[in-house]
Amino acid sequence: MRYLINPVKALLSLFAFILFLFLFVVSFQSHKIIPMVLYAVLSVVYFLLLCHFTKYLEIDENGVRNRFLWKSYNELSWDKIQEVGIANMKVMKNAERTKVGELYLYFSPESMTEKERFHMCLNWPPKEKRYMRYSVKRLKAVQKYWEEKPVLAWLKEEAYLDRYFRR
Repeated sequence: MRYLINPVKALLSLFAFILFLFLFVVSFQSHKIIPMVLYAVLSVVYFLLLCHFTKYLEIDENGVRNRFLWKSYNELSWDKIQEVGIANMKVMKNAERTKVGELYLYFSPESMTEKERFHMCLNWPPKEKRYMRYSVKRLKAVQKYWEEKPVLAWLKEEAYLDRYFRR
C-alpha cells in the first residue's frame, strides 16, 4: 500500500504552486520585471515543496520504504524496525487537552526513550526514520504487518485517543 507522507500539505503546496505560476505568467505578459522575478522564485519554492510532500511511504509484508515517482529508497524491513509510534507535533503543554498538533506515524530502527521522542518531535522531520501523517486507516494498515501495539507517544490517555479518533 502506498500513502502520501502528508496529503494536506501536498494539496496546499500544489495550490500555491499553480497560483504563483499563474501570477508569473500574468506578470510576464504585462512586462513587469520585479513581480515576475518574485513569482518565479515563489513558484520554484512551492514546486520544491510539492516534490517534497508528494513522496510516498510504501508499506508491504517486506517493510516500509520511501518512494518518489518510480524510485524506491530508504527501505526498512519489519525485522529491523524496533518501534512504531504516533508522534504529536504540538509537544508543548496546552490548557485545552482537545487540541493536538499534526499526528504522524513513525517507524524507528531503534527503541527510544521519552526524552529521545521529545527531541525527535522538536527536530521534525527525522532523517533516519520513516514517517507519514496519521489516520485510523493508515494505523490499521500498519497493524496488519506490525504485531506489537504502536507506542502512543505524547498521547498518554488512550481514552482521549479513542475520543479524538473515533469516526
